[in-house]
Amino acid sequence: MRHRIVLSIWLVVVWVALWRDVSAANIVSGVLVSAGVTWLFPPERRTALTVKPLAMARFIVAVFVSIVRANVVVAWEVLTPSNRINEGVVAVELASSHPVVITLVSHAIVLAPGTMVIDVEEGDADTPSLLFIHVLHLREVEDVRREVLELERLALAAVAGGDEARTEQEDAP
Repeated sequence: MRHRIVLSIWLVVVWVALWRDVSAANIVSGVLVSAGVTWLFPPERRTALTVKPLAMARFIVAVFVSIVRANVVVAWEVLTPSNRINEGVVAVELASSHPVVITLVSHAIVLAPGTMVIDVEEGDADTPSLLFIHVLHLREVEDVRREVLELERLALAAVAGGDEARTEQEDAP
């Protein structure tokens, strides 16, 4: 219930921001739209995830380092006359199949120039999730997999309850 109230308040804030006018009419219409949206599309029942600030800071630092490193590689490619692009697609099996972890890892990958997640096959209890990543400067497939799995490990540490929440949701009747 608390989650639905917070979601409704957030939807009203977004509604008023989109109209760029704080008026009684916009607030009332925002409340009506918010009530309609949360009634028509109720939020999924999930156990709460706990964000660990120190672990999240480590994840953010790792993503920042990855972005800087990728920018240097792409800048070097632009500045040098020879073409050393060796692109490829790498499939990486993730240990977690929780949507929050997959989203964190996918967005961290996409932020770095020269890499892009082109497909996600979400797994379940029996099959692992797969990320298909296009890499512009592919040297070793195992290096790419190792970097992605390290990002996943950091994301799992940052978002406690990721896999536990997924397992509890699947086990519920």
